Amino acid sequence: MESHFERVLAAPAAVKRPAVSSIAPSAAKQPRVSHTATSAQISAVVDGAEAQEGDALDARSLKSRAKSLLKQVQRNALDREKHVDDPLKFLESELALDHELKRWQQVAAKPELFGVMIELQVPRVLLGLFAHDNVDIQLSVLSLLADLTEVDDAVESQEPARKLAQHLVDEELLPLLVNNLFQLAAVVEKDGEKAEEETSGMYRSLQILENLVDLEPQVCVEVATKTAVLPFLLQQVAPTKGFSENKLYASEILSILLQSRAEPREEFVARSRKERRKEEAEPVTNSSKNSQAHLMDDLLQALAPFRKKNPASDEEEEMVGNLVNALCSTLLVSEAQTQFRHLEGLELLLRCMKDRRQFVFGGALRGLDHALMGNVRNCERLIEIGGLRSVFSVFMGRLGKYKLRSNSKSNRVNERALQEENVASLIASMCAWVRKDAPADGYDRLHAKFVENDMEKIDRLVDLFAKYQDRVERSSHVDEMEVGEEDEESRYLRRLDAGLFVLERIAFVVAHLCHFSKKLRAYVMIKFHERSIDSASLTAILRGQLKLLAADEAVTSDNDETRKESVKDVVNDEAKDAHKAQLQQLLEALEAEELPVDDENELTKETEAKNNENS
Repeated sequence: MESHFERVLAAPAAVKRPAVSSIAPSAAKQPRVSHTATSAQISAVVDGAEAQEGDALDARSLKSRAKSLLKQVQRNALDREKHVDDPLKFLESELALDHELKRWQQVAAKPELFGVMIELQVPRVLLGLFAHDNVDIQLSVLSLLADLTEVDDAVESQEPARKLAQHLVDEELLPLLVNNLFQLAAVVEKDGEKAEEETSGMYRSLQILENLVDLEPQVCVEVATKTAVLPFLLQQVAPTKGFSENKLYASEILSILLQSRAEPREEFVARSRKERRKEEAEPVTNSSKNSQAHLMDDLLQALAPFRKKNPASDEEEEMVGNLVNALCSTLLVSEAQTQFRHLEGLELLLRCMKDRRQFVFGGALRGLDHALMGNVRNCERLIEIGGLRSVFSVFMGRLGKYKLRSNSKSNRVNERALQEENVASLIASMCAWVRKDAPADGYDRLHAKFVENDMEKIDRLVDLFAKYQDRVERSSHVDEMEVGEEDEESRYLRRLDAGLFVLERIAFVVAHLCHFSKKLRAYVMIKFHERSIDSASLTAILRGQLKLLAADEAVTSDNDETRKESVKDVVNDEAKDAHKAQLQQLLEALEAEELPVDDENELTKETEAKNNENS
């Protein structure tokens, strides 16, 4: 606070904020103002400390504090209006107001008083100070709100905190917060390291946003759809900005919002759609291109530098992970998948996978998996641009080699398991969605991959099938020993942890290949026999997937709200119906052993096709 008045009273040339610069007297007329300010501040602090000693923090004292706060706000506003040409005249009231705000931070430790604070309309008074000319007052308000919304996990604290959070949202805190973020960011952009207070204010603002989201998840929808927070966050993670604590925090908030619900993802896509229409309607010059940024493009640009370099610290690794999470969440929307393809996102992620020693390798693989889910054109496009080589290289066990800074054995095992899961899901998507008449002979090129090099890909499939089947079966045996202690959902989650999802994806690919070619089916059955795998287990897994889809459909149809949300993402009714039809067809073919009659030279043709594989 004192530093604010030192800047205001120093000289017009040194003024930082225009709102006060026009009324600043010349430097020559100023005595040692800093000493005056310090004296007034010390006096205010001493007076406040003495008052606090006798203050019992309860409903009665809170009412007294509320009156005092309102009195200080009104007094300062009046002093500023009366002495607009002489900052010294409103210096004392401004310091008193700042001190009063700091006194309210004690209330953060008493969540039981939040209800009284709401009744006294204190939040409305605080939000009114967002428009104060002195940025230090704004920062004090941000600091206070951050403390008030950050409570412990105790039930007795959570309930009043949730009520306060909802009240703040009802009082239009979110647009005020985001607008203030833009203003603070503009100052930081202009003044750089000198803008320490504004940088701190940005951090506090992001902290408030995170606290509100923790208390009221619906805030994710409110802030994403009713403010410009998504463009702001993407501006903060831009590659042109150096790494900072605020950049990391912005990536975290972006990830939280996009992972929360369908509406923020839809808003992300809708904003990108609007910007794209602007670009198509207006000539794009170098100056307008940046102002009409495509949100998906911004996100890809933020990730792009890490295709060639690794993060420099644990914090930067966390930021890249947040960006990957944000991308994968966005790709749950089918229109986002289309935008991603048009912006050459597939090509970018393939470049990120060129060097297995890069940190982003695993994230790029996960992004590809999400980009292909339920999307015919993305599956076919990946083959067109030569992505099969990279994908099947990972499938054959050539996984990422980046050494995490927390390079424990469990972390390495988890990372390998995640990459196996992603590549199995990715290949299952291509088997499910690539059409027979796909461009660039995509259908033939995909299946030729499985027969090249003496069927090594099918050998790998069977190995993975055996590996994950054993894990899931052992998990089921544990379940049988604990009958009655866990419900059906808990048992299902245990099987998922053991690798059921990967097993289902592998089973789908095996069944698809068996249906595709009688010769491939014969080869698979031989390998099953060598590994002592019961062929009936394949149909059992497919049947289990069908049962799960049917159960999920029943639950969704009973809940209209859930249904409305689910149709916005890739896993919607249309995709589910198509997947169910595929599973049913494969299951019937396997059980009836009615496979298509293949041309005698089919394998020869497939082998020849592999020679044309440019991926």
